[in-house]
Amino acid sequence: MVIKWAHRAITAALLVLVVGFWWLNHQPNVRENDVLQRSYQLSDRQWLYMTVSRAGGATVPTVYRYYLTGHLLGTDDEIIQQLSAGQPVIEGTGSVSEARVDKNGDIDMTYSGKILSLNGSFTDVRLKIKQ
Repeated sequence: MVIKWAHRAITAALLVLVVGFWWLNHQPNVRENDVLQRSYQLSDRQWLYMTVSRAGGATVPTVYRYYLTGHLLGTDDEIIQQLSAGQPVIEGTGSVSEARVDKNGDIDMTYSGKILSLNGSFTDVRLKIKQ
């Protein structure tokens, strides 16, 4: 009888431990509330997509994400799904006031506002930040 109750207690404790570990390490999808706000054609092969998070509110700032990629086809929801598979170049509360491709094929972007994350894997992007 004691062994049966000990087995049940250990099983319940392990279940609570596993569920607690999963809950503490679960990462919510921060981009699930994004909507496509704008898209700009920079060159024949390069497009700048801007998404905005609908999760912002009175105490949470609105977050904008800027993606550089080729031309994406589909509905806005399909484009958002394709963009969420990659990493944004800039993620922040500000805006890109200018984006263009120079004669060398590099992308020049002018951004003003707070930057939350910056993807450094884009070697052909020069970013000018205005305060």
